[in-house]
Amino acid sequence: MWSSRVQEVPLPLRNGKFFRQKYPWGNLTTKGAQQARDLGAWLREHYVPQFSNPVGKVRLQEAPEKFISLRTTSFLRTNLTAWFLLEGLLESPDDVASIPFICREEKDENLYHNDEHCPRLWLKWEQAWVTIQKATTSDGMNWRERFQDMQAAMARELELNLDDPGFLLSMDGPGFPWITVLRPSNLQDTLECGRCHGDALPAGISVEKLTAVRTHLARDYAVTFQDRDVLQLSIGRLVRELKEALLDRVNTEAQSTSDRPSLFLYSGHDATIMPLSVALGLPWTEWPGYTSSICVELWRGADGEGGHAVRVLFDREEVALPISRDGSAPKKVLSFHEFLEIAEWSSLSETDFSSRCQDGAEIADTHE
Repeated sequence: MWSSRVQEVPLPLRNGKFFRQKYPWGNLTTKGAQQARDLGAWLREHYVPQFSNPVGKVRLQEAPEKFISLRTTSFLRTNLTAWFLLEGLLESPDDVASIPFICREEKDENLYHNDEHCPRLWLKWEQAWVTIQKATTSDGMNWRERFQDMQAAMARELELNLDDPGFLLSMDGPGFPWITVLRPSNLQDTLECGRCHGDALPAGISVEKLTAVRTHLARDYAVTFQDRDVLQLSIGRLVRELKEALLDRVNTEAQSTSDRPSLFLYSGHDATIMPLSVALGLPWTEWPGYTSSICVELWRGADGEGGHAVRVLFDREEVALPISRDGSAPKKVLSFHEFLEIAEWSSLSETDFSSRCQDGAEIADTHE
């Protein structure tokens, strides 16, 4: 059944060297492709009219590759999502094919948690999960017990032998829900994907229970990024990139012939959305659904007023962000400098990032 749902790869992407998911439910489906087109159409409807100056309109219509900057990851799924989003945005496969798909080397990727080349981040990440594990056990909310009634139903559905020593060894340990295991399969993702395609949940598993699991996943994943060190060494690199793009746009605005892009698109993962929401000061409260999005808008002040403003949208709805982490009242429209203050908390210079990545001495002794 799943193979019939998988989206066909467009011809221009077929020879790309992508990471391809082993299981069909890890690939983009035809429904997912349509969701991406819908998001692209929404971007066109809400943002293209805002580029009101003649130069901007000409660049979008005649040279979309100069108007749009697109970055994605090495996963086939994120490249396909980007492709179909652009189909919805540009309404022309030929225009989509003109857009460069930028993908960085794995060691430089910042669109997901990437600790393979950053020893300090690896240590801090492991340490954060140990802390959460202890807290989960000590507060009486043992996830394994709370969701244990779902275990047999999951096992039957996925034909898993729970008595297999290899399966037991793949568990995350006491205090964590067996349902979050990534080996041999990401169980909750499997069921959630099926549910989104109209499949019935297995007997013994309710929508409410599955939602509860996704809420807990979001909560605890977000907590790991509350550690400023973890935040700066992971998604902080993407935050710095966004900040620099906005600064560059503001500083070159007077140059009408500027070849800087007006629209920056990033096709990432749910593991991009979650930490980015933490960095912005408003953690996502439930695990992101398919085609979830965060939009950062840069607005120019009205004629004669000067200045710039920033507005942020989660899943196409504006949100109020705290200007600082001292309990100040959140705002839906921030001055440009207020947004830079938010971004500063989680970002590092490239030099500081490189030096701190190799500095794990003071945390090595506490790692378990």
